[in-house]
Amino acid sequence: TELVKEYRKRNSGTYMKIGILTRRYGHNMGSSLQAYAMAELIRSLGHEAEIIDYDESSAHLTWKIRPLMEHLQWSMHLYKNAANKEYLAHRMAQEKRFADFEKHYLPLSRERVSSARALRRIATRYDKIVVGSDQIWSPFLFDPNYFGAFLKENERAKVVPYAPSVGTSEPGVFSEQEINLLRSLAHLSCREEAGAVIMSEFTGREVPTVLDPTLMLAADTWQSISGNHAVPALPEKYVLTYFLGKDIPHDAISNIAADCKAKVVNVAMFNKPNGVIADVHAWQVGPGEFLALVGGASHVLTDSFHATIFSHIFDRPFTVFERFKASERQNQNSRIHTLLSVLGKQSCLYGSNACDADSIFELQKQSSLNYLKAALL
Repeated sequence: TELVKEYRKRNSGTYMKIGILTRRYGHNMGSSLQAYAMAELIRSLGHEAEIIDYDESSAHLTWKIRPLMEHLQWSMHLYKNAANKEYLAHRMAQEKRFADFEKHYLPLSRERVSSARALRRIATRYDKIVVGSDQIWSPFLFDPNYFGAFLKENERAKVVPYAPSVGTSEPGVFSEQEINLLRSLAHLSCREEAGAVIMSEFTGREVPTVLDPTLMLAADTWQSISGNHAVPALPEKYVLTYFLGKDIPHDAISNIAADCKAKVVNVAMFNKPNGVIADVHAWQVGPGEFLALVGGASHVLTDSFHATIFSHIFDRPFTVFERFKASERQNQNSRIHTLLSVLGKQSCLYGSNACDADSIFELQKQSSLNYLKAALL
């Protein structure tokens, strides 16, 4: 874009090496794809980008237990039954797809780090450290390192938060430590409006809402990736389901598939069994194959933030469902509401009577880029 060209021209002498600290743990499609997008966005501004290979489980040691046990099960052929063997095979195959995607597409640091001390040491290699996007600031997954706590407070101007999500609309669930860490940062931004309001209340500062980095890249960037990851043996025409929650709208899926005269293909995640009744359960799927599936669908049905984004990017008809009840403390529906409002696609929310408003996407994209380039100076 002209904005990027202008930035490169005016700042040709300010090349920087940028470290990125973000979530990649848990084999989540959106987490992997936003990490790639964050690096590409920074590169588009003329800088070098490197994703710090941070072991997120080091702050949550219980996260390590189940993966360790199941890898031992698989390597020693200790299957409980046929269903358990099938599950383990699914896990190993899908983990490999994610590992292959990371190896091919993510500019990871050579060193893997797992402590604040190691992060503090590796931070000296970078001119700035971008934290984000994704739910790095969720109080339910609190890790002070994502707030730059590994740096002294007078060094945290080096930390640039881009599109972090807090994963809740309840300010009362944040600890005093989290609030103080927010106040210690020179820059703030958020991915959803509700989170930006919470941060503003905590800090007394205006907090901009910026776009998820996946929306900052051109569609042909994503199409080039999806073209390298075709999924074989698909129906000629299909609707795609991708649900991360447990409440599956079976009737809506059946009705939309019938209207489209299409089969149902479900993205089956080993760590998110969802009970979708489908003609095809696609489980040899990593982030690249996920993009290909979305791009080829006649209609996408999902409760996923990033599946909604990629349905928009690939210009696919979609229906998005709220994953959380309004009363839940971990209610993350606000990010979907913000996204649909930006895209001008409010009517795509299932059960909504809203009419589509004018898209503010281009304006939001420009303001997001303005925030990032200013924070990196």
